Amino acid sequence: MADNNNTAIPSNKEIKTIVNTVLQSKIFKDSPIYSNLLLYLTQATLSKNIPKETTIAIDLFGKDTSFNSNKDSTVRHHILVLRNKLDEYYLNEGKKDKFRLVIPKGHYEIQIIQAANGQPKIENRFFSFLKRWEVVVILLLICINLFLIFRQFSLNSSSPSPQATYSVYPEDQVWGSFFKNGYPVSIIIGDDFWMDEYRPDYKRYRNVRDWNISSENDLTDFLLKYPKANLSKSEITGIPFGGEYNLMDIFHVVYHFQNNVSLFMSSAITLDNLRDHNIIYIGEFKNLRILNKIFYKTPIRYQYTPDERLFILDEKNNIAKSFLRIQAPYEQQNKYNIDYSLLIKMPGFSKENFMFIVGFGYGGRVERTKMLANSELRKKFIEDIKKINASVPEYFIALFEVKSIERTGFTNELKYFKEIPRDFFTEQKQDSSMKN
Repeated sequence: MADNNNTAIPSNKEIKTIVNTVLQSKIFKDSPIYSNLLLYLTQATLSKNIPKETTIAIDLFGKDTSFNSNKDSTVRHHILVLRNKLDEYYLNEGKKDKFRLVIPKGHYEIQIIQAANGQPKIENRFFSFLKRWEVVVILLLICINLFLIFRQFSLNSSSPSPQATYSVYPEDQVWGSFFKNGYPVSIIIGDDFWMDEYRPDYKRYRNVRDWNISSENDLTDFLLKYPKANLSKSEITGIPFGGEYNLMDIFHVVYHFQNNVSLFMSSAITLDNLRDHNIIYIGEFKNLRILNKIFYKTPIRYQYTPDERLFILDEKNNIAKSFLRIQAPYEQQNKYNIDYSLLIKMPGFSKENFMFIVGFGYGGRVERTKMLANSELRKKFIEDIKKINASVPEYFIALFEVKSIERTGFTNELKYFKEIPRDFFTEQKQDSSMKN
């Protein structure tokens, strides 16, 4: 490995330690494709056997000996993304590293250089920042807030009655506990997994979405089955269809009790982000990601294949009830669907509140946020609870069946309701310690 600053070149053992530190960072731990590529280039460089583009294509991306780099830029694209990931790492987690890994343009070897004093140039950090998905989220949040401010002003200047529909007070039986603890609110959107696809016929890349590929593991399995597919994980993710309407519904309520509100994508959070925050998740089951660790504490399970089903477990973890989602074929006009959506409100690790607005598709999700934002619909929900439960508990699981045509729901039926105890996580810890 070359050293561009005339300092002592680290030994092979030290280089392996440097590379391993990079691989243990969040940006690489969440990207097995690029971790493997970085490790592959490092090993090749250490062995002084610098690979050619064709060799990389065959070894890592399942191409055959007919691979033509003039027509297929898969390797060049992945190398470019790897460079960007290294840049991002050294701007954040690795900004204090003594040495830096560099892949020179036009080469497939790893060079190691001593970090320059101070931070990278301001303009480089600025452009790197602009590439990050958080900018899109921030802009979206700003636009939504401006819309709500304008709408609030319009309502106040005309008639007070529509505003009352969206009012929420500390004694509200659904939202009341969110008022009490004063914690900031983190709204988490279950973002869709997107991919970059190279099209030789167009000679360019495009973003694609495959409903059966929702993670890097799914993509890896797909590429093992179809090695010639020119697909790689995209650096951007997608807000689910109708997500902007869900957010506007929820913002109507949240800003009544908290001004400290953050917006996250489920692909970018850790469990540490959840402490001392009230959490509201909005999205599909498949996009829960790390939140599955919390969701799976409940007696609810789901599957997407061979059909989309929701299961309710009994005390012995046996299936007590099963619900089948009915979805019309994609090409059918005036689609009739039966969706199932959950509203789960549960206690957090200490005094937090966790809320899950989750289901298989758009119809159930939009009906739940609409209900949570509308005082009259919440009142109807409370009445339905009292028909099957003696009182309205602070924490609960509520399952709804939503029938719709296209994306317009026309029936909402409460199919299942269960109270969650306040010491829910305490009981979970005790059960776990007894088993151990």
